[in-house]
Amino acid sequence: MLDKLFTFLLIPLFLVLPVLIVRLEKRSRLIRWLSPIIICYLIGILLGNIPGISVLSEVMEGLSMLSVVLAIPLLLFSSNFFLMLKQARPALLSFFLGIIGVLVCSTLAYLLFRDQLNEADAVAGMMIGVYTGGTFNMSAIGVALGVDGEVFAILNSADIVFSGIYFFFLLTIGKRILSLVLPSYKINWRKQNAVDQEDQSAWRDGKATHHVIAGLLLSLLITLVALGISFLITGEITEPVVILGITTLGIAASFHLKIRHLPHTFSSANYFLLVFALAVGSLANFAELLASSSILFCFCGFVVFGSVLLHYLLAILFRIDRDTLIISSTAAIFGPPFIGPVAHGIGNKDIIAMGITLGLIGYAIGNYLGLGLSYLLN
Repeated sequence: MLDKLFTFLLIPLFLVLPVLIVRLEKRSRLIRWLSPIIICYLIGILLGNIPGISVLSEVMEGLSMLSVVLAIPLLLFSSNFFLMLKQARPALLSFFLGIIGVLVCSTLAYLLFRDQLNEADAVAGMMIGVYTGGTFNMSAIGVALGVDGEVFAILNSADIVFSGIYFFFLLTIGKRILSLVLPSYKINWRKQNAVDQEDQSAWRDGKATHHVIAGLLLSLLITLVALGISFLITGEITEPVVILGITTLGIAASFHLKIRHLPHTFSSANYFLLVFALAVGSLANFAELLASSSILFCFCGFVVFGSVLLHYLLAILFRIDRDTLIISSTAAIFGPPFIGPVAHGIGNKDIIAMGITLGLIGYAIGNYLGLGLSYLLN
């Protein structure tokens, strides 16, 4: 009874906290340095590990899934794939070299750990999803493949640990080390307009509520259409069809100019990302983590550090410049929310728009790559 009461008290808290954290971001150096998403993960983890009280996993999994469904179209609405294809060849090359690294290392991890892990093919697919797109993709692929929520929580915790180490590397000594082997940055991406920069902060000021509502309603409509397509094709609500339907319809909607330029869709998606981080963080049970996650931790660590190393080696081979490599790696490993902090950390704000574009591409293709490889391995 106490667990149920605690869980349902967390829901309104998780809906309000992202707004508060984003408002405090301007005033707090700690929040700016760690980023709001990491703060939300940490808060969720702390609240989910209060001694003597547990959250109801099915409720938090439901909240996280709802956030996934609403956020994917909102993330894709503002993308401009044609503009990116015309002007971003070095960044695209670097990004897809990173994807090759993730595909190779996820496959190798599957081969290494398949005898010790029953869901190794699904885990490999989830790793591709998270390290080409983001945590939403990992969750979406996990749901589509019927992966247990505990596995997702452990993988997400491992991701926080290993990607956190890499994030710290990028913000501190990464640029200096890569400068030893890669050419310096020379291209100016300021003319890129993947995402309206004002969009990222608009909801902090409570502006244009009708635009936020319009984007949310459009996301809901896409979800309903995807559910209908799934029912027509399979006769039931099938998760893979729904997830891929939402992704495809979100991409298609982005080609409509009015939808692409609809203000505040990206910031609305960022809100759901923070809600998602809180909900998923609360699922990370440290007692279970210490008892049963060694193989999953090894799997995740192998993919993270192996794919980053392979990406770096390929970038040296193809002479990708330092900043482009950093921002494309950030887009793949972390996704759009981390582009700003990393660009600020390396002192190059010109690459923010390009990084966000790459991150959105990752969101768009992560589900296809993850589900495709998982089915192939299976």
